[in-house]
Amino acid sequence: MRLRAITISLTILAVTLSVNLEVPLYQTYARAAGYSNGLTAIVFALYIAGLLPVLILFGGISDRIGRKPVLLIGLSATLLATALVMISPGVNSLLVARILQGVGVGLSVGTGTVYLTELLQNDAKRAANYIATTTSLGFGGGALLTSIVLLFQQSLVPFSFWLIVMLGASCLVLVTRLPQNKAVGGMVLRWPSFPPGAIRPGIAIGLAWAVTGLVIAVIPAQLAKNNLTAWSGLALFLVNGSGALVQPLARRIEAETALKIGFVLLLSGYALLVTGAGTGQLGLLLGGAAIAGTACYGFTYLGGLAEINRLGGQQRARTVSGFFLCAYLGFGLPSVLIGFLADSLGIINALIGFGMVLLIASLVFNFWMRPVKAARQEI
Repeated sequence: MRLRAITISLTILAVTLSVNLEVPLYQTYARAAGYSNGLTAIVFALYIAGLLPVLILFGGISDRIGRKPVLLIGLSATLLATALVMISPGVNSLLVARILQGVGVGLSVGTGTVYLTELLQNDAKRAANYIATTTSLGFGGGALLTSIVLLFQQSLVPFSFWLIVMLGASCLVLVTRLPQNKAVGGMVLRWPSFPPGAIRPGIAIGLAWAVTGLVIAVIPAQLAKNNLTAWSGLALFLVNGSGALVQPLARRIEAETALKIGFVLLLSGYALLVTGAGTGQLGLLLGGAAIAGTACYGFTYLGGLAEINRLGGQQRARTVSGFFLCAYLGFGLPSVLIGFLADSLGIINALIGFGMVLLIASLVFNFWMRPVKAARQEI
């Protein structure tokens, strides 16, 4: 049982590591093609264009055809994406790769969560803990790995790309050895599900992941203005990986408390992040990324995922897809909007404007929306 859990966790890690692997090279690819901030954001958002249709239309496909085939397809899509960039490094191949990465994540993360839950005898809390930790490290780890490699190897196809491809290929073999679950049944095209109590965690994770998206799509351009491009990978890792450090604490806190703590940390971290980006003070920027990250992939993410996984019941695959749909709408749409606004208003002005949106949303969330009924359950 432990080996099976490790196999699924490694597979999700390989998929999420692949997603942001090229982030430190975004500006290099974009400059070579003459792209502006807005168009760079579009390249980033193509990931969402690949992911959202999968979450909306195929959120429950693993109920129909089984978990293992869907996980294998998702992993294969991300491997193909990395291979395309390796063969032809640049924006054109990145356009296609981002769509494939979105498809891969859309098929893999939700399916992996449900598959792992079933292998752990429907222990939703334990499965959520595994997936939350793995994705927290994965989404930031790929960019950090590439940044480290670029310090020693200036290349459009750094060695980090090869490492992730080898990891993914190994996971393909391991997943084929997993047991096939009995299909639940139902139609192939199935909408995400939002049972009572699911909307509030969905809104919370959407706002939190919006900050992650900005660190990927917008902050690197500002860092480049201050000759700090090499630190974009570390900033992304902190906004993702720092969440893993607080997850042991988040597991001991009630869901409602975790969501409120997440908002406070998100707002304070974002303020430091923008201040650091605007003034060129690297310590403030990295500190802000780390603080915001404790909400993005710590309190808000783990609390919301555990609650959604518990609420799903027999429709767990569709419910988890709904949660990630909210997350990725927040992850992608603000980044595209701010990317274009940055061309006319300036990056910092656009980021400050979004900060006001976060503040207003936080006030509405905490003082107007009713808490979920399951808030007393421990996560």
